[in-house]
Amino acid sequence: MTQSKVRASVDDPVIVRNTFAQFPSGVAVLAVDIGGEKHALVASSFMVGVSLEPSLVAVAVQKSSETWGVIKDADSLGVSIFGKGQGDLLRKLASKDRAARFEQVAIEVGDEGAVFIEDAALWLECSIHEVYEAGDHWMALLEVKQLGVGENEPLVWHGAKFRELADA
Repeated sequence: MTQSKVRASVDDPVIVRNTFAQFPSGVAVLAVDIGGEKHALVASSFMVGVSLEPSLVAVAVQKSSETWGVIKDADSLGVSIFGKGQGDLLRKLASKDRAARFEQVAIEVGDEGAVFIEDAALWLECSIHEVYEAGDHWMALLEVKQLGVGENEPLVWHGAKFRELADA
């Protein structure tokens, strides 16, 4: 079977972004409560299973993220992997209106300030293990302290759209 191959320069960030969007990924929200104020950072560049000992996951965050500057020093980060039917909620948490992000959003706040979104496909309570510079992003390794799996199937980001898994 022959596949057509199109080659393009990586000089155009739009082409790079559109090409990267062809790789499906889950969608994660990193969230914390700092002094009664909740902060959320949405990331589709999230990877589980980086290491089992210690239990590490990874996230890539744009250097321009104002939210990362606030949450990176938190003792505990809540990571919620969004599930089926939560696309609109995800858009709300990613909105520019920071004050309204958590309005009418069902959450649970852990003892150390980690915020978890109700009905997520899975939850991880993490601490920052290591942060590396990676071009225009930060690559953060997060050490998992606690975890849980919900009953909701994961939401998938592919081709710049939310998609849901289907049984084969």
